[in-house]
Amino acid sequence: MELTVELSERARRDIEQIADYLAKTWSERSKIEFLLTLTDQMKLISKMPYLYKVSQKQANIRECVMNKHVIFYYRVLDTSIEIITIRNTRQKPEEF
Repeated sequence: MELTVELSERARRDIEQIADYLAKTWSERSKIEFLLTLTDQMKLISKMPYLYKVSQKQANIRECVMNKHVIFYYRVLDTSIEIITIRNTRQKPEEF
């Protein structure tokens, strides 16, 4: 059974900020690759929600390392998955 993947407001802001950063600092292609990879990962966790490791910071949070520059944190709920935040490791990360 696939679970619905939902984005928190914070995750939505993170996506927008990372996409803008990539487009301005690197290229439009980098931005598109980020968005496509994120979409692929969202599809994957909807089918296999426990695929990624539990965060060392919080036991109910899992972390997906998309690549060496981007990590997202999510929680598995009863009927859905919530992506909490998406961190760009090239920028100064803040605590979640």
